Amino acid sequence: MKNQSYHNSLSTSSTPTSLHQLVNKLQLSLVSKAAHKKSFIINGIDKSIAVYAEENTLAYVIGSLLSNAVHSTSDCCIRVETVSVADQLQIRIRNNSAYVYSSYMHIPGHFVEAANKIGGNIGLETEGDNVITLVFSLAQYAA
Repeated sequence: MKNQSYHNSLSTSSTPTSLHQLVNKLQLSLVSKAAHKKSFIINGIDKSIAVYAEENTLAYVIGSLLSNAVHSTSDCCIRVETVSVADQLQIRIRNNSAYVYSSYMHIPGHFVEAANKIGGNIGLETEGDNVITLVFSLAQYAA
């Protein structure tokens, strides 16, 4: 499979960050918290996808959104995946059993500021009564 690298105009990194590996690290740091909530995280990000963005900021944003998803669930699956939409790479964190809506409805400003710092934006999609998808979009162009 061909490696897919994505750049953005605000990138401060000259080396690519593997999204799959980054999410694996974040996932491992949340295993006990998720197990306590009787939930689990699936890393559905293709191993070939890499992003040229400052890794610590990228990890902070994705890790914070994942942590909020774990905190706001019980007995569920949290799936992390990517979707290319027009000129954006979306990192989607889908939670199929959210029970705390207020933490999602008011995404803390420091998450949004960190996302903006690397050319991203954070949004929210809902389906039915309890399926919430946090969407971290990066304005990208494929390399």
